[in-house]
Amino acid sequence: MSQNKMPSPARQFGYIIAIAVNIALIYIANNLLNWNVPFLTKDYTQCLWAVNLSLGVTIFINFIFIFFDRKWFKNLMQAFGNVFAFISGFIFWRVFPLNLSDSLARIVNFALIIALGAIVLSAMIELVGAVRNYNRANA
Repeated sequence: MSQNKMPSPARQFGYIIAIAVNIALIYIANNLLNWNVPFLTKDYTQCLWAVNLSLGVTIFINFIFIFFDRKWFKNLMQAFGNVFAFISGFIFWRVFPLNLSDSLARIVNFALIIALGAIVLSAMIELVGAVRNYNRANA
């Protein structure tokens, strides 16, 4: 079995690209208020820590994948990343730092709730996949 084989160079490159994209997203997220985004309120600073944490965890996970990306491990780490994505989304939903009309705010609020549910579902699916793929790899 090739349990200790490194990921292919193409996969490693993909993980490096994902890291670069998430670094760019951190830069963007931290500068939105400086760029005077019209629908973003000053309350955005209250949820910025959660956004940075989620993106930072995603960078960390992709860095690990450069060296080790077995299916079961990827599922497990993606479930872990989903926990932080949920935290970020939940904080954003609770703070709701958007200056929108009432009808649009209701739509965005509903979409955020749906997204949070999808993140929870995704985390559960990844955990099941982790167990299933671990059992297959060690059978």
